[in-house]
Amino acid sequence: PTGQYHQVILPRETSQARAGRPAVATSWRGKMGGEGLDGIQTVNGSFLLSAEQKEQLVATEAHEQGTVVAQIFSGIFFSGVAGWLTVSNGTKLAFVQKAALEKRLTVCCFFNIYVAFFSAFFNFFQLTSVDDVLLEAAGNFTLDLARPIEWVMTCPLMQLSLVIMGGAKLPEYRRYLMPAFSFTILNLGTAGAFFGDDIFGVKVAAFLLGVSLFCVMVYFNRLQIVEYSNGQEGLLSGDSEFRKA
Repeated sequence: PTGQYHQVILPRETSQARAGRPAVATSWRGKMGGEGLDGIQTVNGSFLLSAEQKEQLVATEAHEQGTVVAQIFSGIFFSGVAGWLTVSNGTKLAFVQKAALEKRLTVCCFFNIYVAFFSAFFNFFQLTSVDDVLLEAAGNFTLDLARPIEWVMTCPLMQLSLVIMGGAKLPEYRRYLMPAFSFTILNLGTAGAFFGDDIFGVKVAAFLLGVSLFCVMVYFNRLQIVEYSNGQEGLLSGDSEFRKA
C-alpha cells in the first residue's frame, strides 16, 4: 500500500494474536464505528494504520475517555448536591428524634424515598459499562461497582431510620454509631473482593472483621428494641401486637 503506515498494538489482544495468528480487523469495527478499517494489514496482533486512521483511532479513544469522565463526574456531583440539599434544608435530626411519633414516621418515610431513588439510579447505572471493574484475582469476574456503592449510600440510612423511630428513649450517639457500623461493614466486604490469593490473609481478616462488626451491630439493634419497649421486647422474646399481626 502507498502512504505512511504506523504499527499500533491492540489494547485488548485477541486469542488469535496470542497464539501467533493474525488478529481479525473486525474486532475494531465497533470501536471505530466501522470506518477506515478495510485493507488494514495485521502482524501478530498489531495493526498497520495510516496516519489518518491513527488520528481517527486516537480521537475515538479520547472521546470515549471523556465520556466516562463526564459520567463519573455527573454522578458524583449530583449525589453531592442531593446530600447537601437534604442536610441543609432538613430538620435537625436531634430535634426529630425527640419529636412526636408522627413526625418521626414522616422523616423515616422521606429516608425511604431517598433510598428508593438512589437504588433506582445506581441500578440503571449498572446497565452501562462505566462501573465495570475486572477482578483478575477472582477469576476475571466483572464487578458492577455501582452495586456496592448503592449499598454504602442506602443501608446506613436504614440504620439511621431505626434510631429515629426509637425516639428519645435511645441515646443520641446511636444516630452516628449505627450508620457507621453499616458503612464500615459494607466497605470491608467491598474491599475484600479486590484482594487475591496472594494476600489471602488480608481477605480473611477483612471478612472476619466485617462479621464481628455485624454481630456488634445486631447486638445494638436488639438493645434498641429492649430500650424502646422498656425491657418488654427483644429479638426472640415479648408479647407485642407486632408479633400477633
